[in-house]
Amino acid sequence: MTTSKKKLYLEFHGRVIEHLGIQMYQSPVNAIAEMVANAWDGDATSVEIELPDTVTDPDATFVIRDNGTGMEFDECQDLYLAVGRNRRGEETEEQTARGRPVLGRKGIGKFAGFGIASLVTVTTVSRATGERTVFRLDLDVLTADDEPSTGRKEIDVVGYAPPDESRRDRHGTSITLSKLTIHRAPSESRFRISMARRFLLHQGQADFTVSVQGEPLPQSYDVAGFEYQFPKDLPEPIEGVEIDEDGWGLEAVGGNDIRWRFLFRKDTIDEEELKGVAVFAGGKLAQRPFLFNLTRGLTGQHGAEYLAGQVVADFIDWLPADLIATERQRVNWDNVETTPLLDWGQSRLRLAFRVWAKLRGEEKARRLEKRLVDFADRLGRLPTHERKTVKRALTSLGAIPTLSEEQFDHLGRAVLGAWEQGRLTELIAEIAEFDDLDESALLDVLVEARVRTALQTVEVVRTKLEAIQGLRKRIEKQELENAVRDFIAENPWLVSPEWETFKKESGLRQVIEKAADVAKLSADIYRGRVDLTMASGRHLLVLEFVRPGRAVDWDHLSRFERYVLSIRSSVSVATGARFRQVTGYIVADRLDKEPEFTKKIDALEREDMYALDWHALLDKAEAGWRDFLNILEERGEGDFRMERHFDAVRGKTESHNSRESAGASEARESS
Repeated sequence: MTTSKKKLYLEFHGRVIEHLGIQMYQSPVNAIAEMVANAWDGDATSVEIELPDTVTDPDATFVIRDNGTGMEFDECQDLYLAVGRNRRGEETEEQTARGRPVLGRKGIGKFAGFGIASLVTVTTVSRATGERTVFRLDLDVLTADDEPSTGRKEIDVVGYAPPDESRRDRHGTSITLSKLTIHRAPSESRFRISMARRFLLHQGQADFTVSVQGEPLPQSYDVAGFEYQFPKDLPEPIEGVEIDEDGWGLEAVGGNDIRWRFLFRKDTIDEEELKGVAVFAGGKLAQRPFLFNLTRGLTGQHGAEYLAGQVVADFIDWLPADLIATERQRVNWDNVETTPLLDWGQSRLRLAFRVWAKLRGEEKARRLEKRLVDFADRLGRLPTHERKTVKRALTSLGAIPTLSEEQFDHLGRAVLGAWEQGRLTELIAEIAEFDDLDESALLDVLVEARVRTALQTVEVVRTKLEAIQGLRKRIEKQELENAVRDFIAENPWLVSPEWETFKKESGLRQVIEKAADVAKLSADIYRGRVDLTMASGRHLLVLEFVRPGRAVDWDHLSRFERYVLSIRSSVSVATGARFRQVTGYIVADRLDKEPEFTKKIDALEREDMYALDWHALLDKAEAGWRDFLNILEERGEGDFRMERHFDAVRGKTESHNSRESAGASEARESS
């Protein structure tokens, strides 16, 4: 095959390519979908799409290859390069040689590649003659003239081979898009799914397959993943609607035959390009998923978050007026020819949403009865009138269509737990009174529940802060013997809020005594020290309280370190690896203030061992609870009850702090 002196020309007006190519097809899916449609019109039975791994490589390309009839050289000029040619002409039922309805209508799909590339190379072999023609469309050349003009643009013919019988069986067309203008390569999986949703051709025709990177396109809608399919699952048939073996509804709208199905998933649909009802014409997407311009405010409207539907309305593609936008994403619904379908869609959606809400509610009720079996023991322990109230509340929650099983289980257990603990009883009774509880009403109840729970928690935190202040007084009176140890053992959160779940551990007495001997903490100088061991799960907490009046010095700090290390090495063997973490605390009236000593304390902290004086320990605990209080305040922001409670807590603690400050000042003056 050699470069030919034959010429090809593109006839068009000015810079129309920029409007019809670059602006209309700015995504790989939109652009390549036009080439798949051309392959259909070319009677191809197979289309192969190759995607680039990256778009930063200057040699990166998209390749779309089909086994259609291909084109002779003259057909390249007369058919392919004729801008605006309507292949259907005036014939309303024009078909290809294989009897397929023709998709091409506007005659501008050839420009689609310019939406993602600036160079389009076409290689085609004619099935009729075996001619092979290769030519290039270069966007920079075609748009070189600044002034719009009507004329011809010469096309670069890369090669031509005359008719050849031996080449006829290799018929087909390959389009290569290069000099890419997009910023990133498409995801193979996302591209495959999006392309599948642009067509019904590969699903409804056994003789047409589309592959991406060698893998066939999937079904655009996997029916198995949906809970309901209308009209098949409608409790009552719709007059005038037949249902085929695949569950599609068949009926006439405005004198035109259509096919439709509405699919509802069990959970909400996250993919925006799937949510709603897509309209197809001629096997190709004509209207991206929408709700037929239906306004909100109807029963079951939240069903739109679960809906993925399809309507096949081929008549739109055969109307005298072209009512489908160039990029085939939307239909002109203001036209008298399409208004009946729009009205039909709104009516069918209203019905579908109502029935969906009813079916989902009934199914939830059935599941609810089964779920309530899990709560039967707990419900059975309630007095009769209380049991009825809680059961009605659970039933109201279960009837909310958008509430998942996991969410219901979580809320159901929370409701039972709150009632059993005597909390939020009024709110639970309020839920029980709802005949038709929806998300909005539930949200109001949950917000109120959050505020009330926060109010109760504020009281708990206030009590804990008062307990910390009470412990301060004991420290000042040097009541540091067993009474303080027991007080902390009963209230471990005094050391830190995160240790509220810790309990006194008495099963490690021998390990603790042995570790004290190893560290030589039994010497007379350390007599009066108090040990406390607490545990939660796999975490062991060891506290040493130095006797009143003594400061922690280098010697005591070294013995404490050895003490904790000895416990760590022994506890794993003694408990069968029950404890995976051992944290140590030594608390005294004072700590040595020598700089090197302070550095040692910092180093021990990195090893999960802490040396603190009493005031630092209690300040740390109090700060933790106040941080918790701030979080609660944010939860109840704007609620007058929360503000009143916080004002009371602040007033009380500020008064206490001022008295403490005054007492400290008097102590300094007297000394």
